[in-house]
Amino acid sequence: MKKSKFKILLFVVLIGGCGLLQNCSSDDGGTTTPPPVVVNTAALDAAITSAANSIANTTEGTAVGNYTVGSQDILQTAIGNAQTIVDNASSTQAQVDAALVSLNSAIDSYNAAVIEEIDPDNLVGHWKFDDGSGTTVADDSGNDFTGTFGAETMLDAAAANPVWTADRFGTADKALLFDKGSKVTVPYNAAINPPMMSISVWIRVDENRESNRFIGLHEWVGYKFQTQSADKAFFTSHTTEGTFDKDTDPPLVLGTWYHLVVTVGDGNTTFFINGAQTQQWTDTPGTMFPDSTHDLTFGVGSSQYAAVDTDFDIDGIVPAAWGGYFHGAIDEIRIYKTILSPTQVTSIFNAEKP
Repeated sequence: MKKSKFKILLFVVLIGGCGLLQNCSSDDGGTTTPPPVVVNTAALDAAITSAANSIANTTEGTAVGNYTVGSQDILQTAIGNAQTIVDNASSTQAQVDAALVSLNSAIDSYNAAVIEEIDPDNLVGHWKFDDGSGTTVADDSGNDFTGTFGAETMLDAAAANPVWTADRFGTADKALLFDKGSKVTVPYNAAINPPMMSISVWIRVDENRESNRFIGLHEWVGYKFQTQSADKAFFTSHTTEGTFDKDTDPPLVLGTWYHLVVTVGDGNTTFFINGAQTQQWTDTPGTMFPDSTHDLTFGVGSSQYAAVDTDFDIDGIVPAAWGGYFHGAIDEIRIYKTILSPTQVTSIFNAEKP
């Protein structure tokens, strides 16, 4: 009897031990499915959205504020690569993190591709003529030198306000057409009459005239920019050392848009046409003469004229018979209080050319 009980007890223990061994094997043997690995793509998703918005809200081109041509394609490629990582269920966190670094780098490169203003600290006035309507032109330099339409009937009785016209891109109402004494007047400020200066402008000459004056501050008593009968760019500067007339080849073709720049200072008068230096005169001594008696004008050479020439030596007001007006279109006038370098001139041309 005792032997039977012992056998039964031993059998129970063996069965129980086997159960315990099975449980241990199930708990510690590694056969349970591990929890899934969670890959966090939130930061990469946000960067993709930010990059896409940058492309949607910016424009490629050559103008200031545009982004260099081709830069959007580069950023779009980076966005596509990042989206591929997000959409791939097998992507690891390391791959997602690397894609984020790469996309952020592409965003930084895109932001650096914006075309910035040229020498903004020395920009006195910038009249883009993009207003498109009305009888004033805004100054985009931030200095608020607004220009107002007018007509100098002493130069021609038929003079009327300038007319909005197509610019060098062919865009309607983004430039001004001048003729017979139509003008824009910017009230005098010492800033537009600096000791040394640079003027940048786009013009289209529509008529061969002896005194095609498109920018003037009291004619030759201050300064004037024009073409002559030979259709060459021509600048007169009145400095503390005298009055100097300078021009440059080549002649301009009528009906064609040109970018002209003239710089005056350090004894030199330098011309640029379409971004390239064409002439430097080294015999312009002195600094620009301050002339607070007249306003700055576009389309004519002076803001006021005299009916007769008998009092010029007394009051200095240029007789209308000696004056001049422009026949053609004008766009994008800039005045700087410094001498632009050839590189800066080329940058302006590249930023504004069609």
